Amino acid sequence: MKLIARAITEADDNRADWLQTGVHDALMGPGGAPEAAESCAKLAEDPEEAVRQGAAVVAVLADDSRC
Repeated sequence: MKLIARAITEADDNRADWLQTGVHDALMGPGGAPEAAESCAKLAEDPEEAVRQGAAVVAVLADDSRC
């Protein structure tokens, strides 16, 4: 999850869209990823700014997938 969080913040718009789509699809798939919110909560305190920002994006995607 940390690599995905960092990748989202470092990606250009096109790559960020693909990463966000992939994360959303993984969370919406069979069984989803219930631990995503927990992982994002831990990464919200990561010393690396890019990881904290990316974790916030993934957390939003995780919330959206539960609708």
